[in-house]
Amino acid sequence: MKEITNILAAYDRLDFSERKAALATVVHVAGSSYRREGARMLIVDDGHWTGGISGGCLEDDAIRKANLAIFQQKPRVVRYDTTQDDPFQIGVGLGCKGIIDVLIEPVDANDPFNPVELLRTIADQRGDAALGVIMASDSSEVPVGLRILKTKNELVVNQTPLSDWGRLTVEVQETLVNGNSHQLEMTWTDGQPVKFFVEMLPPPIHLVALGSNYDLLPLLEIGRTLGWQLTVVGNLRKIGKPIFELATVVAEFEQVPVPPDAHTATVLMSHDYKTDFLNLKKILPHDLPFIGLLGPRKRTERILDELENEGIHLSPAQLDSLHGPAGLDIGATTPEAIALSIAAEIQSVFGRRKGGPLRQRTGPIYDRKTVTENA
Repeated sequence: MKEITNILAAYDRLDFSERKAALATVVHVAGSSYRREGARMLIVDDGHWTGGISGGCLEDDAIRKANLAIFQQKPRVVRYDTTQDDPFQIGVGLGCKGIIDVLIEPVDANDPFNPVELLRTIADQRGDAALGVIMASDSSEVPVGLRILKTKNELVVNQTPLSDWGRLTVEVQETLVNGNSHQLEMTWTDGQPVKFFVEMLPPPIHLVALGSNYDLLPLLEIGRTLGWQLTVVGNLRKIGKPIFELATVVAEFEQVPVPPDAHTATVLMSHDYKTDFLNLKKILPHDLPFIGLLGPRKRTERILDELENEGIHLSPAQLDSLHGPAGLDIGATTPEAIALSIAAEIQSVFGRRKGGPLRQRTGPIYDRKTVTENA
């Protein structure tokens, strides 16, 4: 979501009476690639760009292709094949062994449904969104670049009647429910093949840190770098000025401005047993996916025993959400390294990974799903 936020900020700074722009979106990856489907970059006709579609290898060529798309005022899909060490394709030999399809679209600032404005709709709401785009089409009825956006409260189609979309509307809704980004290869009603990319776009992680000490700062700084939404609950008189510049600060958990949800992580870091215990009692009813506790395992066990003594019995899901001591085992001993450890564990939980070394992973680094069906 941070990339989308940066793209929107760059878009809003543009003077479209002087400049033109295009949006490049990775819509398909087969094999290995540094970035995956959904990676984006906003490209201005003067060569400036925001975001990225690779590790820096494809961007220069994408700028050239974007200027052509802007000149022609026509979207196009560009394929980069890095399965062969061919330095003549884009000027460098990548060796990534993957195929990357990039949709490049001119952006009409006067069109309220242009692809950047649809991203704004996603960024302006706190909730899951599913975005579908036609990435390849031989049908005149559904041109490349046509999109469907589904949020909790809104269904937006690029100025196309919903009745014309049928199965694709259902596909976007199902993605919003199951959370799986994927490609759909299908036959359109006129018998022509169509490829459709559906992307799940969750909101940024909302980190709620409960404490007032100086070790808040490195955790918040990492969260800001990752694009997380940040809230601190603590003693307003003890919290330093830099923390107020990074996060929303409130005195009580009940005052957190964004209601805790399935994308919220909390970390109890007051360094006071009684305060952490009372805060945990307030947090538990929300059934959050991540609750981190500082200190040794025995401290967490003591808190759980005391909850049991008070008749508070945690469900298996609540117990699974407790991470005490919080963080991955990386040998952290300083506030900065501990913050890195905690942030990495939060990312692993929301990324549905165990957090081990990638070299020990037996499957591919990224998960991908392709669906083929007729409609």
